[in-house]
Amino acid sequence: MRDSGLRQLVRLLMSREGGGTVLMAGATAVALGVVPSILEQWTSQVWIFGLVFAAGLLMVLAGWLMRRTNGLGVVLSLYPPERTQRSRVGMFKAASRSAHTNTLVIDRSVLWPGGDGERVPASVVDVAARLIDAQVEELRETGRDETDVVLYPLAHLSDGFLLGRRLAADPQLSLRLMHLSRRSGRGVVLGVQLDSELRGPLSPHQESLAVAHLARDPHSPRLVEVAVPSQGQHRIALIVRLTALDSMISEAVIAVTTGRTAGPSHTGYQLVDSSGRPDQAGFGAYLVIEIGGFTLPDDADVFSAVTMYINHAWRAARQEWADRTGTASPVEGRLFFHGPLPIAVALGWIWAGEPIEMVHHSVP
Repeated sequence: MRDSGLRQLVRLLMSREGGGTVLMAGATAVALGVVPSILEQWTSQVWIFGLVFAAGLLMVLAGWLMRRTNGLGVVLSLYPPERTQRSRVGMFKAASRSAHTNTLVIDRSVLWPGGDGERVPASVVDVAARLIDAQVEELRETGRDETDVVLYPLAHLSDGFLLGRRLAADPQLSLRLMHLSRRSGRGVVLGVQLDSELRGPLSPHQESLAVAHLARDPHSPRLVEVAVPSQGQHRIALIVRLTALDSMISEAVIAVTTGRTAGPSHTGYQLVDSSGRPDQAGFGAYLVIEIGGFTLPDDADVFSAVTMYINHAWRAARQEWADRTGTASPVEGRLFFHGPLPIAVALGWIWAGEPIEMVHHSVP
């Protein structure tokens, strides 16, 4: 029993809160009472008392910083159990616990017990978004900054896009999205911050930053008209490749121009309507945006600039197609996307009210 109590005391003293409390108490004594009284017996030099007092105040400040709450990390995993890489979840948990006072883990198996299939239902994404929003609301009520909530997501790109749309229901939300760097030794890094700036115009610096990492002539992406007429003339496809997977563009173009997609039991893009049935409406045109190098650098400024560039490219293409066709039907979009998950979530957040959906890609 005594050993157990001793271990608890040691854990308390080694914790951030316990260690900070002890440091503040000791530093207060140093700055205001015990140590100055002792020093009087040794020296009368005023500057020594001033130095000790200043050191004590700095130690009090350090103790306060140790005790100060440091936000909430939300680790969200929507991958099916057989595809969840526990090492990635573990890295997110470790990163969150080292950076934040509290960590909330939201797992697919808890939100959707017994559920199978690659994607989770939209209702499950809704629940996840509500849990995150509840944490933000709690911070607001306690007078703390909502940006203290940081999201560590693991999900299919299409589920991440839908999550972004659901999170946009709170117009005041500001949320940081983390991701796992592919570069050796980088670990968990900031991907994109969801805030009002993402919906704004590109600054010259942001435009040059995005252009520097995109291929061909990114200043004016070309809208390509589909030769075969279809009933979906009012729809355009936005094909975005931000990784080294070159085949995704050709696969997406085939789906857009011919309507041929893989079946539910195979890999490939799954063109379905809102009821889950095969979507054979077709497209009127498509637009391709791709990177010029192997992958995007793990830089939050680059991620944000590319996200904003894609947003403006979509809006320009939609307006161009409406002017070109003169159709009375609103121009709709389908996003074929392969890139970092934070950008997929951010695009969903930006386009919450836009007539554009992400096409799910089935993986083996």
